[in-house]
Amino acid sequence: MKKAAIILIVLAAAAAVYVRREDIFTPKGKLIERSRFTMDTLCTIQAPNVVGASRTRAAINKALDRMSEIGVKFNCTSPDSPLYQFNHYRTPIKDPELVALIKYSLDTSRDTGGANDPTVEPLEDLWGFYTTSKSSGTVPSQAAIRAALAKTGWRKIIVRNGEVTATDKNVCLDLGSIAKGYAIGEAEKVLKAEGIPSALIIGGGQVQAFGHPAPGRNWKVGVRNPRHDGYMASLEFPKEDGISTAGDYERYFIVNGVRYHHIMDPATGYPARGAMSVSVIMPDPTDADALDTSLFVMGPRKAMAYLKKHPAIGYIFVDSKGKIFSSRGNAGS
Repeated sequence: MKKAAIILIVLAAAAAVYVRREDIFTPKGKLIERSRFTMDTLCTIQAPNVVGASRTRAAINKALDRMSEIGVKFNCTSPDSPLYQFNHYRTPIKDPELVALIKYSLDTSRDTGGANDPTVEPLEDLWGFYTTSKSSGTVPSQAAIRAALAKTGWRKIIVRNGEVTATDKNVCLDLGSIAKGYAIGEAEKVLKAEGIPSALIIGGGQVQAFGHPAPGRNWKVGVRNPRHDGYMASLEFPKEDGISTAGDYERYFIVNGVRYHHIMDPATGYPARGAMSVSVIMPDPTDADALDTSLFVMGPRKAMAYLKKHPAIGYIFVDSKGKIFSSRGNAGS
């Protein structure tokens, strides 16, 4: 790495994406940066000081406030969330924002053959990656997995007349596979509404960019190598775009040489097989967030068939043997 070319590397929370930027000076000063822990990760927004430091900081804080608001509303473990009320007390969800995103999630489930299923919460609970009811590090019994699978199924969720209900009293909703992308998209809307012409929004393994960090320069992002330190790909965003990465290295344990991670296959009840990491590059951060999980669950063969039918989707797919498939040709450039 040439120090003169790349002075700073920021490691995003969850270690899925490295965000690279030069120490850029605009006519009014450096890039302005603010961070906040929300949605179980460190979220960071960087913006060049083009409209003034006070106005830029205020806009960034407002965008982070919006992300925090979504983090509370979409948190299925928080008693204040309509999702919690639905999961525990069968209270129909009527909040328009949540209803719209649940409908979007179900549409994604249908489009991907159920690869992205918002009802896998019982499996996540059983494996213990997100809750304290079961300690991770232990492979559940097949009987326990079958029992958890019986409580899942995206087709059991009904969206009708502006509310969400379920045909099964045991089914639960968890929007973790798309909520962060949606929050990043909402933060982008806030920044633009506040007159910010350019920004980089970082949330765990997801980054969204618009505008330019300085005249004649583009935002740059590097994608982490799923098995070694450093990054395996460097991407440049000359226009509004983003990347979302799902990997088997964020939450996992190893038993008898087998890696068990947090990305559940709704068809088997076990962690999905066939991939180490999947990055999706798209302008809409909600789409990117939904699809990285979906493609990971599909595995290489089904994912490549799906991507062939959707050529507008950019991707870097690393299979379980370390082979890289990329829409960008040489993924290392």
